Amino acid sequence: MKTPRWIEQPRALAALTLAFALVPAAIAFVTFRAARERDARLFDTATEVLVEQLKINTLRHQNFLNIMRNQWRYLENPARPPKGIPPSGWETRITHLRAIAYAGHETETSIPVLWQKGRGTSAKVGDNLAENPLLASALRQARLSTAPLVFGAHPSKSTLVVAGAMTSPADNTLVIGYMLGWLDLESFCHDPALPLLSGAVLHARPVSAEDAPDPSERRKLISDGENKTEWTVSVTRGPGFSREYGTPTPWIGFAALALSVVPLSILVIIAARAGKLRAALDAERELGRMKNQFVSSVSHEFRTPLSVILSGAELLEAHAGQLSESRRLELLTQIKSSTGRMNEMVEQVLLLGRIESGAMKVNPQPMDVAEFCREIVEEVQIATQRRCEIEADVATFDAAPRPLDALLSRSIFVNLLSNAVKYSKPRSKVIFAVQVFDQAMRFLITDEGIGIPAADLAQLGQPFHRASNVSDIAGTGLGLAVVKRCVALCGGTFTIQSEEGRGTQTVVTLPA
Repeated sequence: MKTPRWIEQPRALAALTLAFALVPAAIAFVTFRAARERDARLFDTATEVLVEQLKINTLRHQNFLNIMRNQWRYLENPARPPKGIPPSGWETRITHLRAIAYAGHETETSIPVLWQKGRGTSAKVGDNLAENPLLASALRQARLSTAPLVFGAHPSKSTLVVAGAMTSPADNTLVIGYMLGWLDLESFCHDPALPLLSGAVLHARPVSAEDAPDPSERRKLISDGENKTEWTVSVTRGPGFSREYGTPTPWIGFAALALSVVPLSILVIIAARAGKLRAALDAERELGRMKNQFVSSVSHEFRTPLSVILSGAELLEAHAGQLSESRRLELLTQIKSSTGRMNEMVEQVLLLGRIESGAMKVNPQPMDVAEFCREIVEEVQIATQRRCEIEADVATFDAAPRPLDALLSRSIFVNLLSNAVKYSKPRSKVIFAVQVFDQAMRFLITDEGIGIPAADLAQLGQPFHRASNVSDIAGTGLGLAVVKRCVALCGGTFTIQSEEGRGTQTVVTLPA
């Protein structure tokens, strides 16, 4: 057999070997670049999660200071607080608060510190805060704002001073004093309760606008848009980041060139690794998105009821004997209402988790469908304080028992009717119609509410997703996710027909 002449040429063989080597080398380069992009996205995702945790921590301290401010406001002499204000042990529970102080508002140029509790700060008892330009500006901001805690002043980049004006209970325009709290930002950035910090995955430090930026850091603003208290944190990778997520290195390309004698094998290995990297990137991206949504929802939805419960409970604990019967009943009603709201959200999350994990099983039992629907309508009417008129059209079929899973069906129709009432104008009409056939039952809920934009219809049913036109109407985006999964578990179908500004009709079909 005659050997081809080009095989005898060293240069041709070298060129052929190089050509085969370039394929895995090119793939290795692309893979390394994708790994670097994944690494950057992981760092950004971890930074966003840490920033949300720091924001929640900051809000927790703000809520404590706001509760103290509200309690002091109703004391006869705020300059001499009774025992229990602030409550004993607050230094260990509110770990990043260095000190609390009260300053009286005598005149615009005389704002003396009357008492202070906690560790040492830049202000002492007897100091006139009006002589400190930075603190005077903070107090002026607090006096002119309607928010409870309104300003963050930075005597140094490691300390945040939060100020709140206290007005007279008889006249909200009359400022009687100021509550101040010193937050230790270095302590926030070394909190052992945060896994990303305790595991050295990330390093955080407070910075000011004057600091020169580092190319390897991410600067994020920890800001509360409502109360205008803000500080800036610099986040960099820690030694635990590489242990947790790995770090891309350029050795893959050199290894591909060295192993050019087996380019196809290298190609298979690199392709498999690229597939794993893409899968890991998608999983990390989805996890980061869910974490961000969950933290944002919890910080927004749980903050108000938790603040109401804590404020009411501590006020009752400290001043139960001084409050009138009607005031005590009002506080207890607020605590009960906030607890119920939080319990409802927790139950929705638990039910969703049981369905997703496969622990929930369908258990249909014969029941009077008409009576069941009337009970649900009455339950929603009571829960929504009869905000809308719900008309139950259930008289168009026989009263023979039909199989239904009571728990899943109640979750479906309570969520749909509650949404119809929530997103409709007061005193408008909601119709709950039931149609029963031989093999199926159809439930139609029609409202005259705000409707759903066409762009949002395809994403409804995803946890924490809410339509873009809900404005400030409270909600978590879990209701339709629970409905969709309950209907699927029952073997039924669920459809929505809606037009923005012209109402919504939801149709649930269940096997009969």
